[in-house]
Amino acid sequence: MNTEGQKKSNMNVFEKIIGIYTSPKETFMEINKKPTWLVPFIIIALVAIISQFLLMDITFQDQIEVMKSRGMSQEQIELAQERMEGPMKYIGFIAAPIGLLIVWLILAGIFLFTGNNIMGGKAKFKDALAVVSWSGIIGIVQTGLYTYLVHSNGTRFGVTTSLAILLPTPQLGEDKTVLYRILARFDIFTIWTLILWIIGLSVVYNFSTKKSATMVLTLWAIYILFVVGVGSLLGGMFGM
Repeated sequence: MNTEGQKKSNMNVFEKIIGIYTSPKETFMEINKKPTWLVPFIIIALVAIISQFLLMDITFQDQIEVMKSRGMSQEQIELAQERMEGPMKYIGFIAAPIGLLIVWLILAGIFLFTGNNIMGGKAKFKDALAVVSWSGIIGIVQTGLYTYLVHSNGTRFGVTTSLAILLPTPQLGEDKTVLYRILARFDIFTIWTLILWIIGLSVVYNFSTKKSATMVLTLWAIYILFVVGVGSLLGGMFGM
């Protein structure tokens, strides 16, 4: 747990970024001396915005294909096309950073509640938020790789770094199977993030790795059950 009066971190921002990849435990110990979240937020938000800009045309074309697969008329498609070509296409540049921050705040809140009230630890919100935000630094590699793969394929459809790649990609308009939805959650970068959360929270709470892993993996399992269950329900109801 971070406490007042601890020494200032000996690592600069660049060293912390590299450290998340090379020596996460030591890096989180340094971050915990003075928990911050703004620098990783700015970096990841900028990376996300650049990726959206580079993939704008492909995303636009994919959306048209989705509308066609849903049986929309040419008139409806053209109307939607006009809207997408207007100011709406820039909304994502604003929504991405806001959405990222909201997700981080929610995750930090969940970790804080679970760690303090269920696992018997004691930490502050800024400690949990620092773990979530600095773990997000791997998004630099994740977003870069995803952008490259989408550009190489000319579409977002079927592009994945998860175990879902072992199954045939569902066609547009085709409902995803439960197995596909589950395997899609076992993504390389998701697993990497879980490991970083486990390490970071073990530092913040002074938990053993086993105890921290129990908390993180249990929450992740609940999340998978919820997302897969809701996805299957909505898919059955709306043919998604």
